[in-house]
Amino acid sequence: MVMNQSFDRLSSPDQDLTFGLLNDVVWGRIRANYASVTNIRTDDGYSNLGLMLSDECPWSTRLVMDNGCAVVLDGPVIKQYYDALGILERLGKSRSDNKYAVERFPRAVVREAMVNAYVHRDYEDEGQVTVKADRNSLRITSPGGIWTPDRPTFEDLGNIRNREMAKVFRMLEGFSFHGNGITSIRQRYKMTPELPMASFDERSFTMDLPAISSISCSYEAKTKKIVSVISACRGASASTIADSTMFSVQYVRRILRRMEEDNIVFSTGCGNKNIFYLRDPCGNGIPKDGMTQTTLDGDVPWIPGAVIRPSATEGQKTV
Repeated sequence: MVMNQSFDRLSSPDQDLTFGLLNDVVWGRIRANYASVTNIRTDDGYSNLGLMLSDECPWSTRLVMDNGCAVVLDGPVIKQYYDALGILERLGKSRSDNKYAVERFPRAVVREAMVNAYVHRDYEDEGQVTVKADRNSLRITSPGGIWTPDRPTFEDLGNIRNREMAKVFRMLEGFSFHGNGITSIRQRYKMTPELPMASFDERSFTMDLPAISSISCSYEAKTKKIVSVISACRGASASTIADSTMFSVQYVRRILRRMEEDNIVFSTGCGNKNIFYLRDPCGNGIPKDGMTQTTLDGDVPWIPGAVIRPSATEGQKTV
């Protein structure tokens, strides 16, 4: 069944809701309680968003590990999200056979894929968000296929299936929801030999995330990626760059020092306020004499859009 875009604002069938678990999750992150979440109530009582965030939430997430062990996460959707991240982080530990840290499943990628599953899933379907995980791949499946609104809009969060749930993730985790989440994930794999895949049918949407084996080691390739991130952010810290490139923060700082020596970037501030900028505000690195110039070549992260290709599975499409 395809749900309309107002489902999470409709009145909840269960009005006897409690929010103890939600308060435990929210408190310490935004210093607030469930009452600070907008549209948790309607004129008729609690909304479906309230049901999603309540202790009585009827939806769940199922994690299946490579040893056959399965765990069901319940409680508020937000709690399921944080519990899943905690379990999956153990699989994403850095590979030890590299000269620098390479995460198998970067936290930024897993966060994007999991949030995508929760804000786009069909909550009128009683099925579970399912995560199948091993050391080589993650497969995240959510009920409900590709969804488009009856009237596409460019308004804030207008083209997301569960807009109120998306607002909660934006408040807690800072997600902007600008552009296409699938494209964002693919961009984060750009410097790796692996390729994430998305497939869907009428009942479900699946994201396959391969474990990252390596990242391009050439200085020019790393510089190009860092220039791209700094340009998109109009100035970025080492931690922000690390989050987007999948290098460790320490390794990013080593590259940035060389880029400063090559007159490509400069920085202001110190500590957490140490922000790096491009010498050329148009996004081109300005090198020393004799050094090949590094440019974006029109490649800016988080560009909306995706390529649709036939899938090996009949009746499905691959993005």
